[in-house]
Amino acid sequence: MGLSKISNEDQDKEKEILNQLFQYSDRFESTVFNSGAGSGKTYALVECLKYIVEQNRERLKHHNQKIACITYTNVAANNIKVQIGASDIVEIATIHDRVWHIISGQKSALLSLHIEKLNSGIAELDEQLSNKDDYKKYRELNKESQEHFFQIMIENKTNYNKAYNLKAKEFKDAMPDEIRREYAELISNVSKFKGLVDKLFRRKRYLDCLEKISKGEKGYKVVNYDPMYNRDRLDKMRISHDTLLEYGFKLIQKYPKMRQIVIDSYPYILIDEYQDTANIVVEIMNFIGQYAKEIKHDIFIAYFGDSVQNIYDTGVGTKLRQLHSNLVAVTKLYNRRSYTEVIDVANKVRNDEIIQKSIYSDSEGGSVKLYFGNQDVVRKFIDLCVKQWNINMKNSLHCLFATNQMVADYSGFSNVYKAFKNAGVYQGIGYKQLNTELLSHDTIRLGKVQSLLYRLMKLYTEVREKKQALRDILPTDEYRNMSFSDLKKLIALLQSLNGNTLDELLVDIFEKYKASSDKAYKFIVERILDIDEISYEGVLKYFLHSLYDSYDEEVETKQIVGEILNLRIEEVLCWFHYVNRDESKEIYYHTFHSTKGLEYENVIIILGKDFGQDKGLFELFFKEYGEDISQDLPRYEQYKRGRNILYVAVTRAIKNLRILYIDDLEEIRHNIEKIFGKAEAFPIQMT
Repeated sequence: MGLSKISNEDQDKEKEILNQLFQYSDRFESTVFNSGAGSGKTYALVECLKYIVEQNRERLKHHNQKIACITYTNVAANNIKVQIGASDIVEIATIHDRVWHIISGQKSALLSLHIEKLNSGIAELDEQLSNKDDYKKYRELNKESQEHFFQIMIENKTNYNKAYNLKAKEFKDAMPDEIRREYAELISNVSKFKGLVDKLFRRKRYLDCLEKISKGEKGYKVVNYDPMYNRDRLDKMRISHDTLLEYGFKLIQKYPKMRQIVIDSYPYILIDEYQDTANIVVEIMNFIGQYAKEIKHDIFIAYFGDSVQNIYDTGVGTKLRQLHSNLVAVTKLYNRRSYTEVIDVANKVRNDEIIQKSIYSDSEGGSVKLYFGNQDVVRKFIDLCVKQWNINMKNSLHCLFATNQMVADYSGFSNVYKAFKNAGVYQGIGYKQLNTELLSHDTIRLGKVQSLLYRLMKLYTEVREKKQALRDILPTDEYRNMSFSDLKKLIALLQSLNGNTLDELLVDIFEKYKASSDKAYKFIVERILDIDEISYEGVLKYFLHSLYDSYDEEVETKQIVGEILNLRIEEVLCWFHYVNRDESKEIYYHTFHSTKGLEYENVIIILGKDFGQDKGLFELFFKEYGEDISQDLPRYEQYKRGRNILYVAVTRAIKNLRILYIDDLEEIRHNIEKIFGKAEAFPIQMT
């Protein structure tokens, strides 16, 4: 069967490594636990949690203290919860959930920070209005004329929003005569005019919010955070994921009491996947650790991960020990995931001081093979692996692609990918964000428009799912006060929302929004869309500004964002199910990034010289493999990026691994064969 027998000697050595970790926790010496892929990092983290609980349960309960376990994703948090079981002293959550749990009670301090951020936002807008060339003509007006202009626009805000998406000429015609007559210079360039008015309106929203806060009006007394929404709505008193971490850091930095609360509440903090953790999180932990030493309080902070598995630009990666000083290191070299054949290849890819070996004595029997061909043979290659490995629902195949487009094509949402790829914000260097903002399985990392579409598809599918709980469907508790009859009508109304395309669905939503007197329906639409202007035109405007930094003012917004609007709902649903990983299939298609932390019996890697827009990334890795290029920093950073991404991909495999290289192999043949073995041309009959 394989991967089932562990010798007493290896078991004892693994226990020694864990005992090191346990001893550091006993002595409150903060630690970094380094371990390669498949080493049982989560196992070590769970065992450490269990040990701390076993040794300290009564003391922690007596002092009303907890152990904090911080994970990178909700999936990881749930996985650890299952392994730990019910515990009254272990709190497991993502960093955003944990930070919010800690700071949400500090309502007055949070409100002060929020006021600071609103004022900072106003100052930034003022700076742009005062210095940016786009607003030179506005600055040339005297103060009275500026105020009069603003007053006209405020009085005509509804018409402005309705006309916003028209062509330049039609937009001008829709503006008040007084604007065209007295402020002709301002409106001569429509895109600059819109930029000016939008900034003035936002400035007013911020000022109005500050006034409501100062008066203590209802809804303006506390700051809110909702993980379903990934952008700031400062004037609505809601913050984004990034702002949450910013507020958390500032509170910890500014108020000794906050540090004291964290230290007294959580004398043990364990952080999973440290390499992907944001710098600001590590800075928070270092700050807490240093303060604990100053006040002579015990705290144990432990990081679990592997710097070679750092594949996100936002992760701390190799900078951990620069940002958090005086960490002692524990290294684990045993592998609990893969067969020896896969481990050997993984060791060659990473090619550093961590050389793994299987903890199992019956670990031989895996299979790794390298083939080369071109993109035209990919489907045949997959089909042959399906046949050879007897792929079925219980024995699935997982295909990893180095290009996002291929993942989208094979997963059934190619037009969704193309529509976003063509958007302005993803051109040039912005392309790197497309993988995260469109194809991430962690919804807090989706882009603004993608997040809106995700929420919309979530509602669309859940109201049609008969067994779905109402609390999961409706983003409000107001349904609890509704009569059964009214609730039934609301669900029927939501179920009736339809359309063959996204545009048709949006039109249907807003036709019913205008016609319906159901306040709950209106509230749900407002919460799902989460935009400034709740209208069809407001959605178009939101799409435009989220996806385009600049655009042709002679073209209607509907034409500019037409590719998004014309997406068929069935294809958007394919994308939604991909993000959720909620379908059972024989064959799954993944980006390299999306498989992080997962493992599969059968893996195919479709590899080429490029990694998306990182031209020549893997070609560089194979060309320089085994060479010391650390003096050439830009080249070395590219080398490490290629290595890390390839290492993560290779180490997903448990038993069977096939690599198909679909570019010219000759220049890199020698080095790629050093890693994967002899390359064979495809198509051939694989053995």
